[in-house]
Amino acid sequence: MGARSHCNINFLLLVLLFSVLLSKCSSIRFGPVVVHVQNDIEGYEVALDYHCFSDDDDLGHRMLHQGEEWHWKFRVIPGATFFMCDMRWYDNWNYRWYDGKFEVYYANGLIGNRFNGFCGGNCQWSIRRDGAYLYRKDRREWQRRGEWH
Repeated sequence: MGARSHCNINFLLLVLLFSVLLSKCSSIRFGPVVVHVQNDIEGYEVALDYHCFSDDDDLGHRMLHQGEEWHWKFRVIPGATFFMCDMRWYDNWNYRWYDGKFEVYYANGLIGNRFNGFCGGNCQWSIRRDGAYLYRKDRREWQRRGEWH
């Protein structure tokens, strides 16, 4: 076998390795992601007070009235993009406050960004009386991802 044959075999092995890595890394998302938060809490004039943030971005304190939605867009840095939301609301039926802290997007590594698998580039959150629900596109259903305290 000559040097040229070794070169061809090395090239084919490199292409094969690259193909395997690409298939394993299919959950990597470099494009923009949109996170939607909607107040679906049933009750009398229930307003949702919330504050969403990451290590790099503070999106400020906001208020959503029943049926209102707010969203933001960002680019993912694999292994580094992480958004949390502190939320609270007053229950006019039971006369008490509810609060919770929810992870709304997390690119947890170069391989295996679970939120990309859950919702792709469009994560929809429905905030309800019993917790925060994420629409799972992979399952085509709402999944409760957090409860109130």
